Formats: sequence, structure tokens, C-alpha cells
Amino acid sequence: METENKYIKDVDRLVPRPDIALEVLQMAYDNQVSIPAMANKIEMDPNLTANMLRLANSAYFGHMREITSIKDIIIRLGLETVKIIAITGASAGLMRSPQQAYNLEPGTLWHHSHATAVLSSVIAKYAKAEEPGAVYTASLLHDIGKVILNRPLQIAFSNNKNLGRKFNSLIELEQFLLQTDHARVGMALLQKWGLPDNITIPVGFHHRQNCPEAEQLNVKIVSLSNFLVESIGIRSVLPENFTFNVQDFIDQNQQLPDVPNFQENMERIIDEFFYQFNETAKLSN
Repeated sequence: METENKYIKDVDRLVPRPDIALEVLQMAYDNQVSIPAMANKIEMDPNLTANMLRLANSAYFGHMREITSIKDIIIRLGLETVKIIAITGASAGLMRSPQQAYNLEPGTLWHHSHATAVLSSVIAKYAKAEEPGAVYTASLLHDIGKVILNRPLQIAFSNNKNLGRKFNSLIELEQFLLQTDHARVGMALLQKWGLPDNITIPVGFHHRQNCPEAEQLNVKIVSLSNFLVESIGIRSVLPENFTFNVQDFIDQNQQLPDVPNFQENMERIIDEFFYQFNETAKLSN
């Protein structure tokens, strides 16, 4: 990880560590956590508090009565949902900036990451994944390495204007110019932040195949969700008349990761995803 550590050495100037949200995640993994203590921790960050309340009151979470406090969120929605809302509220600001080296306009990386997270949570539900909160978090942060590598990649492009070859993938291009890639750098960053393996490994291996890590269910779900969101072409809130032909997609993509209960429920999964993504995307704009 020596190369990756070089890129994240001074990372706090580029990607401020979301301390409160990370501490909340760690608290949510503790079965003995005190609800008042967790609420007090969240309320130390006014922006995170406001974002969590907005998300908690969205149709996505389906509560008829208005939720007016962080304590209400914890009691009514549970710790798994707190993990999802906390990391979503904290991550939006990290990934809204343009990433010129990747041809990503302001907000594009966030919309892609958010869509991947929402889709992964639906797929995880059908696959009966044991750690849906970890799957969601890994999916939300799977491309955070692009924020780190944006400037180094721009510099590498300017120093290598005539590459003289074609690349089969973005990962191959990054490896050629930087000797690493955004997935590995993202994994190194999240490890530095103290996140557990069930989040960092899917981030680091969501583009990898033919390795033991790629066989983990969390990795398969993040990889599949990322590929699907790219295939659908999500850049912002989906228009009301948007359509996606599930059977055509299956016919054209026979080598999808083997995720339990996915193919036979794909139409239902996509319908649920479209609804949930649009509901939360409106709030996070």
C-alpha cells in the first residue's frame, strides 16, 4: 500500500475527515450504545443533524408522523438506518465537487455514488445480506478515491499528452499513469479513517475479479450496483418517463456477479430502486 499511502498522506486538506459521522458509525456497531449519547454526538454537527432530519422525514423511510429530533430517528428507525442516514448526510459534501480528470461535472460523482448505494441496499435486501448497512456505506464511498486522484491524474495527463496506446478501462489507465487506481486509494483512505473491513474491502475490490476478495457477497453487491448504475446512465434525478429494459440488460450482460436472488427479482429490484433513489435524490440536491 506504499503507493496508495503517498496519495493520502496529506488527505485532510483535500477530503476533510467526517469525524462526527464516523464516530456515529462506530457507536452504531456497539450493541450497548446509549441512545442519548449517540444523539448528543450527532447534534455536535449542525449540518449533519439537519441532513439526517431531512432524510429521516422523506418518503424513502415511510413514516407518517414527523420526526423532529435525532433521538426520534434512533428510536423509530433503528441503528441500521442511523448508519445509513449518518454516512449519507456526511458524504454529500465530500463528493459534490467536479472531478475534471474523470470528466465529472459538479454533483455527478455524488449522484452516481448515492444511486449505487440506494441500489445496493435493495439488492442486499433480496440477497439477505447480513450487513446491509456496511453494503450501503461501501457503495456510497466506492469512488471516493477519485476525489483523491483527480489532481494527480490531471498532472499525469498534462505530462503524457501523447500516450500512444488505448486502455481497456479506467483502472488500466490509472494504473499506467499513477501506479495505482481510485479503488485501491479509496480503500487506503477508509482504512486510515478506521472503517472496518466489511466496508473497505468492497471499496478496494469493486473493479477486481479472479481474486478471493471478489467472492465476498458485499464485494459482489457493490460491483453489481456500480455496473448497473453506470449502465442505466444516472447523472441526476431520474425523469418521470424514464424506462429501463431489464430483459435487454440481462441478455446483453451474461457475466454479472452471482448475487443470490438477483436475476429472478431484477425487475422488482429496479422498480424499488427508481422510487427510492428519486425520493432521496430530491432531498439531497
